[in-house]
Amino acid sequence: MENKAISKEMTKSKTTVHDIAHTDSELYKVGMYTTAAFAAAVGLWGLVCLSSAAFANGGPVSLVKNLFQAITGM
Repeated sequence: MENKAISKEMTKSKTTVHDIAHTDSELYKVGMYTTAAFAAAVGLWGLVCLSSAAFANGGPVSLVKNLFQAITGM
């Protein structure tokens, strides 16, 4: 009878270790998705800013022309 009690106790400790590892994995997934969401939001914001600058300068060609003028000072 003592052997059965020991084997049940070992099974419980293995389950607990597995649950803790599974929780860590889920937390990493949440962090990954949160980071990806913020990166997507920043990328969309940059795209909106670039397109509004192109519209304000009269088109993409004019935007590039004005960029080079600003860099070179000519």
